[in-house]
Amino acid sequence: MRIERVRAGSRPADVPLRQKPRGALSRFWGRILDFSLVLWVVRVPLLSVLLGLAMMAGVTQAQDVTLDVAMAGAPVGATAGVSRAILSLVGAVFLLWAMPVHYAARLLVETDNGLAAKVARRDSAAGRRGIAGHDWLMAAMVREVPRLIGVLPFFIFAIGANAAISNLPTLADRPAVDAAHHQLVLLVWAMLAGVPLFYLYCVLRGRLTQVQALAALDRALGRWLKPVFGLLGIAPRRDDAEGQLHASGRLALLVYALLVVAVLVASPHWLAARLPLAYAVPLIFGGWVPILAYLSSVGRRFHVPILTGLFIAGAIGVYVFGDNHAVRTVTADEPAYRRTSLVQAVHLWMQANGCAGQPSSCPRPIIVAAAGGASRAGFFTASVIGHFLDYDQQKPAFSFTRADGSKVSRVARDDGRFTPAIQSALDGKEIATRLFAISGVSGGSYGAAVVAAALSARTGKAPPCPAEAPAHWFGGAIHGWRDCLESMTADDFLTTTFFGLAFHDQVQLFLRDRAALLEEAWEASFARHAGAAGAPAGPGAARRLSEPFLSAPRDPEHWVPYLVLNGTSVETGQRIITTDLLPTYAAASRCPSGGPNAECPIFTHAIDFHSLVRSDLDVRLSTAATNSARFPVISPPGSIYQVDTDVVDRIVDGGYFENFGAESALELAQAMVDVEPALAPFVLVISNDPQSVLTEERTARGVVVPDAAEHSFLPEVAGPFGAIGAVRGGRGRLAVAHAAAWLDARFGGRCPVNLVQIKVWPEDSAGRCPVGTATPEKIRQVSMSWWLSKPVQMNLHEQLEPTADRCNNRTAVEQVWSALATRSEACTGPTP
Repeated sequence: MRIERVRAGSRPADVPLRQKPRGALSRFWGRILDFSLVLWVVRVPLLSVLLGLAMMAGVTQAQDVTLDVAMAGAPVGATAGVSRAILSLVGAVFLLWAMPVHYAARLLVETDNGLAAKVARRDSAAGRRGIAGHDWLMAAMVREVPRLIGVLPFFIFAIGANAAISNLPTLADRPAVDAAHHQLVLLVWAMLAGVPLFYLYCVLRGRLTQVQALAALDRALGRWLKPVFGLLGIAPRRDDAEGQLHASGRLALLVYALLVVAVLVASPHWLAARLPLAYAVPLIFGGWVPILAYLSSVGRRFHVPILTGLFIAGAIGVYVFGDNHAVRTVTADEPAYRRTSLVQAVHLWMQANGCAGQPSSCPRPIIVAAAGGASRAGFFTASVIGHFLDYDQQKPAFSFTRADGSKVSRVARDDGRFTPAIQSALDGKEIATRLFAISGVSGGSYGAAVVAAALSARTGKAPPCPAEAPAHWFGGAIHGWRDCLESMTADDFLTTTFFGLAFHDQVQLFLRDRAALLEEAWEASFARHAGAAGAPAGPGAARRLSEPFLSAPRDPEHWVPYLVLNGTSVETGQRIITTDLLPTYAAASRCPSGGPNAECPIFTHAIDFHSLVRSDLDVRLSTAATNSARFPVISPPGSIYQVDTDVVDRIVDGGYFENFGAESALELAQAMVDVEPALAPFVLVISNDPQSVLTEERTARGVVVPDAAEHSFLPEVAGPFGAIGAVRGGRGRLAVAHAAAWLDARFGGRCPVNLVQIKVWPEDSAGRCPVGTATPEKIRQVSMSWWLSKPVQMNLHEQLEPTADRCNNRTAVEQVWSALATRSEACTGPTP
């Protein structure tokens, strides 16, 4: 540094002044600024690994995907050792995440002029201090930061696998948990072993290019691709022509970026089949890094915020031209006339149960309320309903063998949960005909749709599944309805959805959005099951989820329950209900919902979905379920078009309004009784949130006693969001209480139990039942996403098994069996 002006008489103008030595604090702060500059230059690859860290460290659903890899290659309860699946995941992290973020970071530090100028100034300052060569600390930052970013993905997966260990549920089949624990530990160590291997690769990478043959190849690539590199702005700097990121590295990064563009237009379903679950994570977090890093580099070169500009331009483009989140519709043959009036639906149900004209002799109509919770809710809804559909299998005693070889025996009549009198009443009856309707929310709606589709596809009483169990389900073979329905809802729907979120919905254009991809994954999975070799269902039945919702004819000889699928209106905050029932009926007395008797709404202050679209349009059964299952991030709000360019409303998850489906179930029961007073509906609530059970335990005189944490981080932000999240469950519990109160007031004089709730019970960190004891500070979370690990499936399956503690559904199961065997006249007659 030269000073041009000096005081008169002090020294010649060309003699440099010695700078005043800086203090230690000033030097330290300067180094902090140097490090911050390096991090800012590599912010895109750094953000990639930070987002991955946040997800794997804090999201149960992300942690559980490591279980799929850990348990691959061996039956449930057996250890596979360091399997091919584990090694393949290490390789995927190496190639699809670690290498791209490392190469992108190297490219950024090598081509950034601002950072190069800073390095030159530091080197010059080191020379003036008499230190030969470079400023070692600045050189270390530039060299080591990309390497450290490159090894972080291995640490991130190790953290996720370690967290998955603590998430493992307590199972009666203990060897299954022990084997999963063992395999997860191996996965942790395999990922940690990848750290020094990748670091060694980074160190040796430059030396490998000095091998004569490789060096010649690299120089040739540099000559051939020089115009391309120059045009894209990724050529070496003129003052550093050799660089550290050789032509081969630049070419690898360019090829990876082009492959990501190909992913945008390729089939996510094809890709998901080849990179499922944990294997998809490296691509999701590493895929965009080369393109975004390149745009970040160009932006710094020209001092233009390109990434911010693209985000703003994208938001404006969506505002002006619309998004790709339209609710999928199909042209159908007069769909409005294919819905069933409530009066006709009740009479068809009575015909199915052999009591037409004698309603008092009819069994109690069962209305199921299936709570929300993604695949957890779908699986549990299917599992619970399947348990009762398997009545004939529940009659005899049976035994089964656990993974450790121990034999477990169950006594007759569902382990004694129904009596000989109940058996006498149910023998020769088809349990499916007892189900009048299912009111679903979110994942519960998906479970309801699968149940309805499977019942539609059945041949006689046989479930539409082959005997051989699919690989993604924990069971060994399919023996009945419960096994069939569980296997149908246990598939991987998460990978395709996340590819849609990570790629398709970031460049919308003509591409299908992630909601449509989720629906297609449901349709394909059901078709694989119901259309598999050995499955009783025919080819047409296997397509039920992809057919128009209102296309299936109503046949009392082949009974299928009605569906009431609850979404939420963005415009009004009311329910948007997608149902195969006509939304109004002629009330026999005063309209229960308060409307006019001639056109009495079944559901109060609710919007009928089909009234929002053209009269010639319907939706697929899968789309009807998605109308209820659009929870944040995973699925976008669905735009409902009344005409081609007129968005009349947007629909989001039904859980925003009420997460249990109990309010719609109650209103349907009230309308049903108004149509036929001799019937006595029974409501079965299937909930699946363990935390909600603990909340109910704190209820006194109908009021939940709050117990807030003493400390809250950012309460101004956490408070409103926490309230929004809590309201969905709070309104659900309120709806259940209202339903129980109305049913008891109507039928309680003769039938003491009119509503039953089957739950997923909580367990504390030690695996104990916390109900009836001091509420633990933390309970184990049951993963909720569009995929379930096998231990989680087993945990949900075991919720209906008898246990010695208070956390069991024994009483609830007994009461459901009793309701299935009870005639309506037992509840509607005069009080004895």
